[in-house]
Amino acid sequence: MNVGLELDRLDLRILQTLQQNGRMTNKELADKVNLSTSACHQRMQRLIDDGWIKNFLGVIDVDRLCAPVHCIATIVLKDHAPDAFRSLEKSLESMPEVLEAYTVSGGCDFIVRFACSQMTRYMMLTNSMIHECPQISNISTHVILKQSKSFSGFPIQEIISQRQFA
Repeated sequence: MNVGLELDRLDLRILQTLQQNGRMTNKELADKVNLSTSACHQRMQRLIDDGWIKNFLGVIDVDRLCAPVHCIATIVLKDHAPDAFRSLEKSLESMPEVLEAYTVSGGCDFIVRFACSQMTRYMMLTNSMIHECPQISNISTHVILKQSKSFSGFPIQEIISQRQFA
């Protein structure tokens, strides 16, 4: 996929604005990006249809709902065969407590973020992973004590600053 080649500056402004508030009305969005409501709606629909916008999510304050244990685990595999990666990916995919999982380079093979009801549940999940994926050689757990900055969208202008848009 040629990322960015199908987008112009208005598309980028729509994407950036929607990251900040995905619930705004089409009229509010149109006003913010200086388009008519119909032109804005057409562009947004194209961005959705073409896969530039993957989903709209409501970010909840989970700490008001309960007090989950948040952990980040780094996982090292003994074997770097594709089957070893697929096996762990399948295991992670089946766990609702896994919020994000990344295959990475460097000192570990995976970085995984968990939110569990309690530490005993996290321990059950890691034991299950080890049982299902004997290729795991090490799991290092980092318990999150406090979130210093939360994800609020990609810095579109900064990460594409070298690209030229119409």
